[in-house]
Amino acid sequence: MSPNPIRIQFHVVIASLVALVVAPVAAAAERDNASTPPAPVVVAQARPTAALPNGPLVASQPFRPLERGVREAAAESNEALRRYVWRTRMIYDYYYNDFAPAE
Repeated sequence: MSPNPIRIQFHVVIASLVALVVAPVAAAAERDNASTPPAPVVVAQARPTAALPNGPLVASQPFRPLERGVREAAAESNEALRRYVWRTRMIYDYYYNDFAPAE
């Protein structure tokens, strides 16, 4: 037998009591926060009605929201379009000739 018996430390008992008291209070506060109505949902890909911050809209015809970047690059220059298509080739699979301005 060991001369040191297993003793429960005083700080362990205090920590357990605090946990038993705090847990129901935290659960009640969480339930009160859940009763407030959620914030309204904002659609991020809605068609813009005004000019973009960097300038006017690229085209007067509506286009898919995913094409915004490639259309802006095409309106900027052929070089910007080429760099954009190269940079995003594995994501969007765009082709330069589909968006290059006719000469």
